[in-house]
Amino acid sequence: MQNFVPNLSILQQQIDNLYSKIKGLKYNNTNAIMQTLSEAEHLSLQYPDNAEILVMQVHLQIMNSQEQKARAIAHHTWEIGGDLRTVFEKMYVSDLINLGMSEMAEILLRPHLENLQQGSRIFPLEMIRFALMTGNIDLLSRVAGTSPNNPLFSAILQFVRTYQSLKYTTCFANIQKLVIENCGNQICGYDFNCYTDRGFTDIEIVLYFSNYDFDLKQHQDAINNSINRYCSSIGTKRVYNLSFACKHIKDCQMF
Repeated sequence: MQNFVPNLSILQQQIDNLYSKIKGLKYNNTNAIMQTLSEAEHLSLQYPDNAEILVMQVHLQIMNSQEQKARAIAHHTWEIGGDLRTVFEKMYVSDLINLGMSEMAEILLRPHLENLQQGSRIFPLEMIRFALMTGNIDLLSRVAGTSPNNPLFSAILQFVRTYQSLKYTTCFANIQKLVIENCGNQICGYDFNCYTDRGFTDIEIVLYFSNYDFDLKQHQDAINNSINRYCSSIGTKRVYNLSFACKHIKDCQMF
């Protein structure tokens, strides 16, 4: 009896159709998320070692507010390895950041960081989110510097220069480290907002938690208290153009 070999063009079409469905999902549409997740799981049963299907499962589990399942699948995807098309590599890197898995995200981003001008065109927001999460002001500056006429990148450059002039870059790195130490194993989303209405740049880091996490204020208080203690311990005033917000994943607007 001959072994069955899947038609790769048919499989790719199935994967691409599923990806298109995911792109159209809203984080607050639980029924649609569950239906699409069921389709992804069914496809994964047929092709259990397909990394692109697994990447989509990671994303759907995040949307489904199941961050621990998402982490487990993300680790399994890593173990399987294999080449990913750019859109799936982008999704995987983004979700590794969402889950606080910055070391794995860094490994995938590293070759793109070596050619930053090109890499920042493919992974612009992923690179910025990674630089923020890891507190890497130098990387934040270099990524934003690839397109200084872009309003967002220009605002980020202003933020960087302010922190450099205040000699606050080490504090920035330590604050970001404290935040991840506080709740990095619990988050299922990591994003940022950039505001310039006060004449300078304010950055708000938005941390998303499971919809079943009913005490967001506890996370918010823990983050702010740890930052205040840190600043007090080194005799430095806290700079308030960097803030943190905690929300449920159903309120997320990211793809």
